[in-house]
Amino acid sequence: MYINHITHLISPTLTPISELSERYKWGNRNDKIFSRFHNLKSASLFRDTALPTLLQNLTNKIIQECEPSLLENLDFIVWAHSLHAVAPFDVNSVIQAQFSHVFNNKNIEFFSVTQASCASGMLAMKFIQAKLDAGKWRNGLLITGEKCFHKTVQYVDQNGYFGEGLSASVISATPAQAALNVKALEIKQLAEFGTRMRATTRESENKYDSEFLPTMHKAIHQSLSQATYKASELNYLLPYHISPVTFDRLADRVGFSRDIIYKDNLYTLGHCFCSDAFINLGELISQQGNNLQGKIILSLASGVAGTFATMIIKSETGVTE
Repeated sequence: MYINHITHLISPTLTPISELSERYKWGNRNDKIFSRFHNLKSASLFRDTALPTLLQNLTNKIIQECEPSLLENLDFIVWAHSLHAVAPFDVNSVIQAQFSHVFNNKNIEFFSVTQASCASGMLAMKFIQAKLDAGKWRNGLLITGEKCFHKTVQYVDQNGYFGEGLSASVISATPAQAALNVKALEIKQLAEFGTRMRATTRESENKYDSEFLPTMHKAIHQSLSQATYKASELNYLLPYHISPVTFDRLADRVGFSRDIIYKDNLYTLGHCFCSDAFINLGELISQQGNNLQGKIILSLASGVAGTFATMIIKSETGVTE
């Protein structure tokens, strides 16, 4: 499976943490933890733009940026989002019609993947891989992005806050001239935490905290084994944008250098739900281009209801944007 193109969309004007604090009223304790301990600075927010409009803007952008032949004969468009109903179902049908019209194909299979919270993007990749391997599909789009419209998706006590960023990735069975090879995907689910979005207890939260690092470590180890790499061979770790200190601890635990953690967006965009992995990968491509040739990239995602996801990617031909 290959990622043949990534387009991402973030707000051109970032919202400073002081404004977020005033808006969300998360209290002095979170002020201190977010700014001093986590070193968070700002978030990407589109305050006055509705989600369907953002998806239209994302579509326009990928049409402008992507090689046209890669967008021909799309078999699928998969929308990965954290919340089960990120948009009303009647709006979802409007969005589907919108995409079908833009790509001039009424037969595009359009659906959502939502069952892994903020790891749903990785779960969607796993599903796409199975369909590609079975010969059901050849080429399509994975899109991510949603809004911070409710208090449950604005901040997480002591860990960080959310942002709004979108991505659209061309996923194919065969590589384009410039492509990233997905070498391994690993999804782990701790089912006992499946109700965390609805109900939880202090005991359950403490157990989740104690299980987090060991479970993510195991997922990383298994994806490295699947891809036949060692931790020391990794060139980049792409984090998700919450609790930045977690990735230093993972580096020490797994055995790779903290220096490979990609931190360009870690403190400035907020946790953009399922989009973090793809935004970071898109930014890395833009910055490094053909210098990515031969580089090995580990990307991580975590879902609040107990999902742990890892993806290992290798640029075998270099990438140009």
